[in-house]
Amino acid sequence: LILIVVACPCALTISTPVTYAAGLAACAKRGIIVKGGARLEALGRVRRIVFDKTGTLTTGEFKLVHLNIIGEQQSRLQVLEHLALMEEPSSHPLSNTLVQAAVSENIEVQSLTHIVENHTVLQGEGITALVNTIPTYVGNKRLFERLGMYDDLPSDIKAETDIWSHEGGTVGFLGLEGSGIVAAFCVSDSIREEAHDVVNTLRQHMNIDVTMLTGDSEGAAMGIGTKVGLPSTSIKAHLTPEGKLTTVKQMKEESSQINATRTNCCTQIISRHQPDLLLMCGDGINDAPALAISDVGVAMGSGAAMAMEMSDVTLMDSNLVKLLDSVKMGRRVLMTIKENILFSLISKLVVMFLTFGNTMTLFGAIASDVGTMLLVTINGMKLLPTEEGGVCCGCRNRVKNQRAQQYSELAGELV
Repeated sequence: LILIVVACPCALTISTPVTYAAGLAACAKRGIIVKGGARLEALGRVRRIVFDKTGTLTTGEFKLVHLNIIGEQQSRLQVLEHLALMEEPSSHPLSNTLVQAAVSENIEVQSLTHIVENHTVLQGEGITALVNTIPTYVGNKRLFERLGMYDDLPSDIKAETDIWSHEGGTVGFLGLEGSGIVAAFCVSDSIREEAHDVVNTLRQHMNIDVTMLTGDSEGAAMGIGTKVGLPSTSIKAHLTPEGKLTTVKQMKEESSQINATRTNCCTQIISRHQPDLLLMCGDGINDAPALAISDVGVAMGSGAAMAMEMSDVTLMDSNLVKLLDSVKMGRRVLMTIKENILFSLISKLVVMFLTFGNTMTLFGAIASDVGTMLLVTINGMKLLPTEEGGVCCGCRNRVKNQRAQQYSELAGELV
């Protein structure tokens, strides 16, 4: 009978679900939505993180800083009208910036009489449409190099746009069929306040490799990447959505090869050497394929619905500090599960040795089994969030007393 009690897997069975539930509750209270305990455990095994640039490391709130009219075929008003007509149907943050720039100069997009047809998004390049039957293009340098228009730009305009790019701005052009490029513009995006500290903590204190992917030019990518503390080797620019997907796949394969060289089927069971996973953090529709293919996908709450649908984790307030919190919670969950399993196995072994030594009673075996189950449950519940946002139980009464004193002082002032 004692051996039957020892064979009961109650502690082993209950320890993991309780730990998952506590970790998920703690994340939810911090505004981090994790889609299941398995994803939370995977967060604890992340050793490589890939960030999108726009809307992730930056705020995604652009402003138009430069608009140069090229030639005399189009006036500034006409250029802004074309930009507004082309960008108004798009949901990209950059598009909204160009529309608002036109509105700020008293251009009412809805009242424009231009006929826009065949509006098409060119992934990783820009937008094309027929405006009054004239093929019109708005996009980056890659688009106009493909169209053969960029080579006809004056050298001084090329030099100026290169300067904009190296300063961290996103450079674009407006081109008309038969007229070539008629305008160059630059929009800038500010870095999130917490981005540098988060990247530094991930790289220096958590031993996580960090990479930034972007479809912007090399200059713009380097300008943002260096400001958040990334070396040039960890910055990859000129990437289309397919390019991002391919890059993430390659990085996953590299991680798999590293894991294969250091682990075997035996060590992965107890796993001090569990496979290292790759996390992708993005916010836009263009990031959705890469989010889906990564081991753990993290979406910003202010981003596209498609990105949140494809992700495993959503940061509701789009604060990168929450990404740190989620990875740390994943590591705590992993450690707690290992503690519970180890404690359960040791307690079972102790009871078995005492049983074979004829010193264990049935009541003692039952008490040991129930006690172990309660202890691993309590150990898992330590991850639950505290009522005072992390204030320990011993300090909670002091906080309440301080608040009561403040309220009484305020009431005295009112009297």
